[in-house]
Parts: sequence; C-alpha cells; structure tokens
Amino acid sequence: MKKNAFLVLFILLMITRGYAQNYGYGSGYGGGYRNGLYKLKIGFKFSPTITLNEVDASKEFRGFDASGINLKMSLGPVIDFYFAEKYAFSTGLWYSVKGVSYAVGSNFYDNDLFGTYPLTADEHTGNKAAYNLQYLQVPVTLKIFSDGVFSDTPVYLQFGGTFDLKIAEKPIDRTSNPLYQYSQRVMNQPDVFSLGDINLLLGFGIEKRLNGGDDSFIFGIQYQRGLTEINHTKGYSNLITKNGLISLDLGLKF
Repeated sequence: MKKNAFLVLFILLMITRGYAQNYGYGSGYGGGYRNGLYKLKIGFKFSPTITLNEVDASKEFRGFDASGINLKMSLGPVIDFYFAEKYAFSTGLWYSVKGVSYAVGSNFYDNDLFGTYPLTADEHTGNKAAYNLQYLQVPVTLKIFSDGVFSDTPVYLQFGGTFDLKIAEKPIDRTSNPLYQYSQRVMNQPDVFSLGDINLLLGFGIEKRLNGGDDSFIFGIQYQRGLTEINHTKGYSNLITKNGLISLDLGLKF
C-alpha cells in the first residue's frame, strides 16, 4: 500500500507539472503559471508531524486513555490556484502517517471476549496499544497572502479542511498489543479504524522567493483537528478516538 501511495503522488505531480508547463510565467504577486484569469503554482512539501489523540472510552474499553504523542510525517504536492492577487485556493494530495496510542488498564483482559477466546501461546498481556495509520489527504483550503511584512517574503494564512482516506493500519507489537488481540477476536471486524477522517486545518507561514524569481521556499506551521470518530462503529462503538496533528511544513513552490 505504501508503494501505491507514492506512485499516486508521483503521477499527480507529473501531471500537474506537465499541465503547468503549457503556459508561460505570469507577472505580479502570484507569479507562477497563468491561463486566462487564473494562475497556478505547484510545489512539494515534507512535514515532520506530532500526532495528538483524544479518547473517550466506556464499558469493555473502560480504562483506555490517550498515551503520549507520536512523531510521524506527511509529504506530497501542493497546488495553489490564484483567483485574485493575494488569494488562492490550495489543494494537493498528501501521504500522511498518523499515530494512535492508548494506555490500557490490566482489567481489559477480564472481558467476556478474552474469556471465550483466551490468549494463545504466542501472545502475552500488554498495557499499551499503538497503531500507525496511513492516509491520503486531500486539502480543501483558502490561502490569504500579505507581502507587506517582509521584503520578497510573502506571509500567508491558511484555513479550511482535509478529507482523508485510510490506505493502511499497522498495529505495533502485535503479540502484546491488547487492542490488536481484541480485534482478532471480534467476528467479521478485524479493522479497528474506519476508512476515512475529516479535519479542520489552520496554518500560517512564509514563502521566501529564491533569487528574486517565482520559485520560493515554503516554511510554515499547520494544525489539523479531527472532526470525526476514527474507530469503526461496529465492534468499537464504546471506544471513541479523534486525531489531531501539528506539522512543520518545509517545501518548494515553482
């Protein structure tokens, strides 16, 4: 799945790059490629991220709680459509890895499911359940630029949301992961997490122009707050998890 995600990112970047090269450079603040009334600028970003979890658990999952932060990453193309001199619709396709970590109480193994299907000889009890979740994110955002703060370095504000499609979920340490062990005993529901997520996105940053041209270096900070529960409702209705992340955006626009 990871290879497929990188292939999709590469194809999208090549298509948009080839499309943009059919047009000449525009002038003015937005720069970039122009066709008629709009301008198009394309970039690529790499973002180290910190994932934050919110957990609300009850009944068989009583005692579950969020366990620390997770250091992950996000990367992919950024596409900005300028519909006015200092306003752009910003989208892209980002491959993003998010972490989910739970602290698990020892009484979790006392529930009926483990009584019916005890741990095997290869399994042992654990007090932490962690997963890596891989998503393709499609941002739908607005960027507002100001060039009056720093010379040749526009400042931008970004707000909107993302639509996330889960492409993989990877349990960490399966032999002692209580939630993975539980999932293997839930009938017809091996996946713990649902297929998608929706996030609120807020960000700000700068775009430093390189050598006075249209190419620029991106440096920004972004916050995403999960708006939906990411656990499957079937089998996990009493475990409610929401994800959020803070990222440091580093990239180039050309």
